[in-house]
Amino acid sequence: MWDWEVKTKQPWFRFGIRELFHYKDLILRFSKRDLLASYQQTLIGPLWVIVQPLLTTLTYVLIFSRVARISTDNVPPLLFYLPGVILWNYFSECLNGTMGTFQYNTHIFSKVFFPRLTVPVSQVLTSSFRMMIQLLVFVAIYGIYMLNYDLGVNRAVVLLPVSLLLCAGFAFGAGLIISIATAKYRDLDTVLQFVLRLFMFAAPVVYPSTIIPEEWKWLFWLNPLTPAIETIRYAFFGSPAFSLLPLLVSVFSVGILLVIGLVIFKRNEVRVMDTI
Repeated sequence: MWDWEVKTKQPWFRFGIRELFHYKDLILRFSKRDLLASYQQTLIGPLWVIVQPLLTTLTYVLIFSRVARISTDNVPPLLFYLPGVILWNYFSECLNGTMGTFQYNTHIFSKVFFPRLTVPVSQVLTSSFRMMIQLLVFVAIYGIYMLNYDLGVNRAVVLLPVSLLLCAGFAFGAGLIISIATAKYRDLDTVLQFVLRLFMFAAPVVYPSTIIPEEWKWLFWLNPLTPAIETIRYAFFGSPAFSLLPLLVSVFSVGILLVIGLVIFKRNEVRVMDTI
């Protein structure tokens, strides 16, 4: 009796999720490898997990709050920008890690068989670990600000996991699709990095949703990152006004994107090896 078999054709909706549980140790090993490789030969090592979002946030405070004077809805600028920076970094890291699945792991894929999906999953796991540390830093800073500002967490904080899953799911689904394209056309990676930088301004990372003109708000809220970021801000700051509908729409759209991404990835994971 054999453990596995190779077929020329696979069912459309065979995602191989069950296989991931059998390879959970490999996923953890990949994640540990990526974490260690990220901070080797650096001056402050793992402290970059904390320093990087804080430096980015302070830069935004200087440019967008002090110079451009963009409103932060009466929220202290440091607190206002930090959640957006953390969630954007999380999305960006998950997307970059996932879409480079074939580009940066060809030397492994060509030597041994294992479910290719383990690599992007390990990338998301690694980014999630960094993001959780950064969120703890945000909570600590939030606690300090509570001593001097009228701040309070409301019931929307229970939706925090939904916001995080939205960011991860959006990046994972899009990254799986892009990974197939970038494996064949290497120069797409350069174009996508430029598009990704522009895409940050389509999400409320450095500005509140209240400054968006009324006629464009429907388009603005279609971006899954918008309700993800604004839900967290509402949970901790009570502004802007919270609406459950955009969050539900984003959950539905990201769910569809995930299914499409998994289907495309599984249908092409073997075929793409012939082109790289």
